[in-house]
Amino acid sequence: MSDKSVRWADSNEFYYASPTNSPTSSSSGSPGPMTPPPTLPDVATIHDMLRFKRNLGFVNDLLQTPEEGTLDSEYLDQPATEPPVSHISVICSKLPFVLHIREQKEGRGNTIGDLLERLHLLFQEQVRAIDLEREQPETRKGILDTFAKRCEKLMEHSVARASREKEAGPRRIDYLGGQSIFAGFDVVSNDHDHFRLRLHVR
Repeated sequence: MSDKSVRWADSNEFYYASPTNSPTSSSSGSPGPMTPPPTLPDVATIHDMLRFKRNLGFVNDLLQTPEEGTLDSEYLDQPATEPPVSHISVICSKLPFVLHIREQKEGRGNTIGDLLERLHLLFQEQVRAIDLEREQPETRKGILDTFAKRCEKLMEHSVARASREKEAGPRRIDYLGGQSIFAGFDVVSNDHDHFRLRLHVR
């Protein structure tokens, strides 16, 4: 098995706390104990495989499970963030709501697989009629048009599945306007055990 190391993003780094000033050393006239170097702050960042960039190196369609994508399975069990966090909230310019992802086991944090799997499941949730009615007419039409095109595409593979999907109605994935390919995250903020990420799709 090839040796794959964990790579972390060079950017999108946020500090938990500002570095503190180190104590001053004793006067030059007396040899006193040397001043210890300042302690480096903890840095919070996302795994490099998840960071938004032109080419992620893998394809993950949010319509499908992560296992159906092209990301090497060895990466799916690696931590999504450093340090691990229990709560990740995801925003996107195409969504009028926030997606919340919490660790499945206390103290474990979220792996890359956890994060992508949960995103897939959240986007599969049905859109409530009341939420659809609240949208502006143009936005509502876009969601319904995307839904109709998705059903047409399903028809090419399974008439029965396409029929069931039409009866079920639009899903959250239809807010994305047909752009369901995961393109990475930007870190918006972090607060101790909570990351806020911005999702990009194409």
